[in-house]
Amino acid sequence: MDLETINRLNPDYLIKSINDFSFRTYGRIIEENIQDVLVYVTKNFLPLELGNAYSPSLSTVEQFESIQRLSHRVYGHLDVMGGVVTGYNQVLNGIEYHQGSETIIAASDCIMVVGHLWDMKNDTFDSALCECFYIPQGTIVECYSTTLHYTPICVSDAGFTTICLLLNGTGDMLNKKMGILKKRNKWFIAHSENIEKVQAGDFQGLTGKMIKINYK
Repeated sequence: MDLETINRLNPDYLIKSINDFSFRTYGRIIEENIQDVLVYVTKNFLPLELGNAYSPSLSTVEQFESIQRLSHRVYGHLDVMGGVVTGYNQVLNGIEYHQGSETIIAASDCIMVVGHLWDMKNDTFDSALCECFYIPQGTIVECYSTTLHYTPICVSDAGFTTICLLLNGTGDMLNKKMGILKKRNKWFIAHSENIEKVQAGDFQGLTGKMIKINYK
């Protein structure tokens, strides 16, 4: 679905192109030939019928020359893991950040909802401060460590598929949560309407209206 149609279906939000100048404080677009891994992922990873799925480290993805080249370019030969995220998500029901950039390859068209870490006060963040960006299939986006983000949002009945690069160990379990530090290198706050996360004990720090993007 094209950006114009998405905006027409969502009059309450301004959904911008990922190439819009305003994205510069959240991250950057990277030009790299990643066609080999795109073909592999689109053939072998389909969104679940319900919910989202995240495999943070997949050797079948990490072994691609294009992924190794991209990870060296972004992370300077640090230890990086590459995985796949799929789903049918339409809402921003939580928000997170990490130390170190998160690099996202859009294996399908999708939308990212982002915010600035410096606008988070006392572990709370108002969803009204978020911005929405449309990412076409094949786009590589480096999101800086000061960028609040969460699960991509789909723009069709086919769901979304993305490839995700992060510093190795991000998301590993901690012996004990420390405030909003939920897992290793993963700070997370939930929206009050995210019952699953609230019941799991996550802090209800994402305030304001829960953002929902319609595609039909």
